[in-house]
Amino acid sequence: MKFLIKHTLLALVVAVSLLLGSCAKQGEPRQRKEKFQIVSLDKVSGSIGEGWRITLTAANNTASNVHITDASAYIRHNGRKIGRVVLDGEVVLPRRRCSQVEVPLRITLSNPIAAFSLLNKVRKGDFSGVTVDYNIAITAFASHRTLEQVNVPLEQLAKQFNFGLKK
Repeated sequence: MKFLIKHTLLALVVAVSLLLGSCAKQGEPRQRKEKFQIVSLDKVSGSIGEGWRITLTAANNTASNVHITDASAYIRHNGRKIGRVVLDGEVVLPRRRCSQVEVPLRITLSNPIAAFSLLNKVRKGDFSGVTVDYNIAITAFASHRTLEQVNVPLEQLAKQFNFGLKK
């Protein structure tokens, strides 16, 4: 189940991440810093009943703290809703820093049998037919934005976030 949670989380954090990368290391040539970067998915803990805690390393290269105030994602397989992931509290990305943040999530399964079947499929590296619809509300400085995207292939998200795909 944790493997499925890791991949469904990608739908929530992809809106925050403009390009993937890592925090700048000393001695490396200076490159143009992206505003937001999800560096790694570090830890997954919790349960369906109590909620999940996802620990990410994220970089916020802006002059303001970024607040993710609301987010949700629907996981679909061949067009059918399998489950929903909802942010269960506010997440703050500290300004001008690469740091670990904890993302609290609630997960609701529409069809638990289909979800476990999908989990086995994803474990084998088969992301075909799996899509994500997500929205995320972000506040920074005095502005508030809601980002939305529908029918994003999970395979595309896994590649963007450098999760090893079996082929």
